[in-house]
Amino acid sequence: MADEALMPRRSGVARDKRLLLTLMVMGLVAVGTLGFTRLETVLPPGITVPRVLLMIQPAILVTLATVLGWWLAPKTGLGAPLLTAMLDGREWRKVLRPALLPVAAVSVISASILVGYSAYVEGQVTLPGPIGKLQIPAITRLGYGGIGEELIARWGVLTAVLAAAMRLGVPRGTGFWSANGVAALLFAAGHLGLLFTLIPHPPLWLVAMVMAGNIVPALGFGWLYRRDGIEAAMLAHAGAHLLALLAVAAGLG
Repeated sequence: MADEALMPRRSGVARDKRLLLTLMVMGLVAVGTLGFTRLETVLPPGITVPRVLLMIQPAILVTLATVLGWWLAPKTGLGAPLLTAMLDGREWRKVLRPALLPVAAVSVISASILVGYSAYVEGQVTLPGPIGKLQIPAITRLGYGGIGEELIARWGVLTAVLAAAMRLGVPRGTGFWSANGVAALLFAAGHLGLLFTLIPHPPLWLVAMVMAGNIVPALGFGWLYRRDGIEAAMLAHAGAHLLALLAVAAGLG
């Protein structure tokens, strides 16, 4: 018989309100890390909006995605096995251990893409105005990037698209990779807003770089979500940012 602690990886999560509350707290704390970033510096000249108001939209998106994923995950076989094991008082280390190597691999690959992409763009384009002022601190990259973006893109969007595909009769395997692709595309497209704010008419190659530089890691995060749960995707996303920051600090990027 399979180890009980590993069962959530196969069967998905139950609609446990404790899990919903835990994920919502994590998501709102992640949104709170945006408060350390000078979001107002990218607003058009003459427009002044308090930073806290700029955090409302991300808070709404994270909250909606968290509820959506919590409701649909049991229908898709996806879940949050590590948190579920913790909440149930089971041996969570048995859930975490098999995920460590895949998480590390995706983190390293994603960090390499981030560092290479940033170094290339900085060498090719002089970004104007706000980009020099918008310094995103580590706490925001790890918090909102690692947790908030994963709740929106993987837990919310990927799960919803997969649930819709399965409802239409698409096999789960095909449905997952289609949903993973859709979530990755939307995740990458979500980063274009800042690009067009900073550069109204960016060159096509830069748009392609932004898309590719986000799609590839996103596919890896989605794969981890399916394999080891949403927590693995969060750890890899945060790990990629951490490794990228360390690489830049060491003069590698």
